[in-house]
Amino acid sequence: MNYSVAKAGSRGLAVLAGAALAAMLGAGVASAQETIKLGFTAALTGPFNEFGEGIRRGAEIAVEEWNKKGGVNGKKVELAEVLDDQLVPDRAVQNMRRILDNDEIVAVIAPSGSGPTLAVVDMLEADGRPVCNTQAQTPAIVYPKGDDGPPRPNVFSVSISNSVESAKLAQVLSTYKNIGLLHESTGYGVTGAKLVAEKLKAANPDIKITMESYNQRAQDMTAQLTSVQRGGAEVILVIGLGADLAVIRKNMARLNINVPFYASAGGITPPYMEGAGDLVVGTRAATTKTLGLDPLPPGTQKFVDLYKAKYGTDRWWGPNPERAQISIATTVGAAYDCVNLLVSAIERAGSTEPEAIIKALEETKDVPGVGIRSISFSPEKHTALGVDDLAVYEIGKEGDRISLKIVQE
Repeated sequence: MNYSVAKAGSRGLAVLAGAALAAMLGAGVASAQETIKLGFTAALTGPFNEFGEGIRRGAEIAVEEWNKKGGVNGKKVELAEVLDDQLVPDRAVQNMRRILDNDEIVAVIAPSGSGPTLAVVDMLEADGRPVCNTQAQTPAIVYPKGDDGPPRPNVFSVSISNSVESAKLAQVLSTYKNIGLLHESTGYGVTGAKLVAEKLKAANPDIKITMESYNQRAQDMTAQLTSVQRGGAEVILVIGLGADLAVIRKNMARLNINVPFYASAGGITPPYMEGAGDLVVGTRAATTKTLGLDPLPPGTQKFVDLYKAKYGTDRWWGPNPERAQISIATTVGAAYDCVNLLVSAIERAGSTEPEAIIKALEETKDVPGVGIRSISFSPEKHTALGVDDLAVYEIGKEGDRISLKIVQE
């Protein structure tokens, strides 16, 4: 596998040495090339572990399904590197260096979160092996020169891009005249807030937007909320993750701020619902629509059945034993889709060479997904989800159970 000219010579020596060793030890020793190896780093532990653990679960389900079918092209599929970065960019860089130093890894799943992914994406592009992004939303991860520019040659995404999410949120908020906009200070938060503000201004040049940022894991947002309250906000929108949204929602209650509350996809995740309790009722958030449809699309239903059979109705499944919660599609389901996309591309290419896999990925057409009815890529289009693939949900309560319903497609 010619990942770089610098590695070619050493790899040739390694192959010769490996062949000699195999000859000496006999046919009973398995070659490393008998498996198709994938790797990733993600937040497996820490306050945002719902993302990394979700990636691990989705990837494992997909790998198990491939291996039950006999693998691909006669080889088993293996998660050879599964590393924990706790959503910390510096750790993600260290972990990704280890992954890329392993020449047996043929494809990579990007980290959970825009911060860690932005920290490693240039490294991944330079390396050249195919990459699938499950969750990071900053558009520059796939399109470094803007949405109208070319994608990074080897990076494909099934996540909700900030560009898509902001367009959906602007659709539902453009009727308001005064908006309070809070966002986390990461690449995801800054880009998402900028894009939604631009789209709101384009729809209504006279709209007033009071914008405030906060740091992930901050335990109090009183100053930011007081600012938007003084600005006369008639609605609050937050671009951020579930744990931080819970803090914001509780702070709003303490400050007696009673205005409609909208959020990005973090508004329908376990940490928000667990952290804010009954205060989540009335929250509206934008995310993928497939889990809110009845009946579920075939690809979504297949994944839901596989998840329930393996893990049961746990935290990622959600509080309703009869129906999986929406956020499972953008965590566990996204990793499941990524593994399937990468491995099926290897199968179609009949090769583990990066160029062959990338070409096959760009020829992907109408493949059933979890968070999207069907996935298609092209040389110009390396993202799966569009605005029409999202819906706005409202959190309600039926008895003692949290419920979700689509209020705008």
